[in-house]
Amino acid sequence: MQMKKQYQGVLVAITLLVGISIMVTGCRKDLGNYTYDQIDSLAIGNILESYQYSTGISANIQPELKFLRGTSFNENDYSYEWAAYTGNTSTKKIIHTEKNLDVALPLPIGRYTVYYVVKQKSTGITWQRRFNLEVFGAFQPGGWFVLNDISGKSRLDYYQENRDTWNSFPVIYRDLTSLIKDVNTGNSMQLSGKPLSITAFYNKDGVNASSHYRLYINTDKETEWINVTTGFTWDKLRYAFSNETVSGEPASVSAIYPGTTACAYAYKDHQLYLYHQVYSLYGTPVNRISGIAGTFPISEHFAAPYNTAMHAIFFDTQNKRFLRSFMSSVGATVLNISGQGLNLANVGKDLVWMGYTRSFNGQAVAILKDAGRYYLARLGFPYPTTTATAITINVTSFEDITDRLTGIATADKFVLDQQYGYLFYVSGSKLYQYDMDNKTVKVAKDYGSRAISLLKVNRLTLTSSSTNISGRLLSPGYGIIVASYDVQNPNTSGTVEFFVASALMGNLTTSTETFSGLGKVVDIAYSEL
Repeated sequence: MQMKKQYQGVLVAITLLVGISIMVTGCRKDLGNYTYDQIDSLAIGNILESYQYSTGISANIQPELKFLRGTSFNENDYSYEWAAYTGNTSTKKIIHTEKNLDVALPLPIGRYTVYYVVKQKSTGITWQRRFNLEVFGAFQPGGWFVLNDISGKSRLDYYQENRDTWNSFPVIYRDLTSLIKDVNTGNSMQLSGKPLSITAFYNKDGVNASSHYRLYINTDKETEWINVTTGFTWDKLRYAFSNETVSGEPASVSAIYPGTTACAYAYKDHQLYLYHQVYSLYGTPVNRISGIAGTFPISEHFAAPYNTAMHAIFFDTQNKRFLRSFMSSVGATVLNISGQGLNLANVGKDLVWMGYTRSFNGQAVAILKDAGRYYLARLGFPYPTTTATAITINVTSFEDITDRLTGIATADKFVLDQQYGYLFYVSGSKLYQYDMDNKTVKVAKDYGSRAISLLKVNRLTLTSSSTNISGRLLSPGYGIIVASYDVQNPNTSGTVEFFVASALMGNLTTSTETFSGLGKVVDIAYSEL
């Protein structure tokens, strides 16, 4: 928009008239001697009729102030106020109190009428200039969100994708939440607590009935979400996580596992909660057996194909057994399935980790431990073709991997490749790759003195598990994501690398440029919009 520059002030000329009029029965001539002082008019120039700024961008309005009759102007003798009003409302939001408006606007997306007021401190006389202001969202919806741990505090960064050249990220927003304003107050979004996880998918609730693509941010203190669909907006009151619960509990969660639109599992304190737009809200944990009082603790690791009817397998850490649930479940069902020397209803071993791969027609893989020995169980878990029919699950293989998988005793991170089904795991500073069919293992990459903070595969929610993935979704769908940092400088040395596995245990190939300048990366999630 081309706007005409004007040098025009709204002049509030106040004439101070000193005089006395005495009202009596008759009229008397005023014989007094008085002095009449005329106030000089302040011209406010270099302010246009209207401005447009994007969220998070600093304004640059530098008024020119001078008196028309030549009175000298000393900036320190005056106070300044920039006040914004929305539409016809009388609600006033002071956005700055200095001569120039040169700060990031503390306003949500919208149109405003702004008054610039200059006040003489000694007399209280004011002059003002009015103009229009529009704040719009500059954020594009496609890209990677990165959750950092900065000295125990949460920081969210955003790598915005170039929609003309996919898998390139020319714009990076550090501390994204500081640029997002509450639509009611204009206050910046602030995250409290230690970072735990993030996830992005379409969801809705009783208060926000329209389905929008949301980014959920989980810390050990709170769960917040940002509306990506509407330009990265945030409403602290309407976007409360309690709107998705039965009675306000859980107040926050540690992780959310989306299944399909407006359907997800959430985990906190060894409890698993189900949210479904038709059947249920978060509230009563599903880790319980119908007819039996109480719940049983479950592992944070569970297996589920994405974009389905919420079919999932999880593990009872107390009774050491596998269970299942799906979208209309009010409780869990024990998997009374045996095979290959493993009874899923009575495992007798502890779960180290479990995950899901779309390879092998859909498969859940679990790492188990007992008496210093480690085992790998593969469960056939095909992608469901209907929403109502239960998936047929079976034990495909069960093997002792203690002596085969190098460093398995100290491994603490695992993922399954979604294209070929390889198992990747981290032990110390090394990333290992295991071919479960040919039973071969190798070091995929050695990170030397750097610590690995994250090993992950991104979970797609708008693409079927049976769909071939390529192009833009190659990294989000097939990528092996590794975050690392220098232990001597954890707050600025963090990096995220994206790899794609090759057939026949070939070398990893880089699928997306490396992200750098990060902290200790805790989680990462891709916006599919």
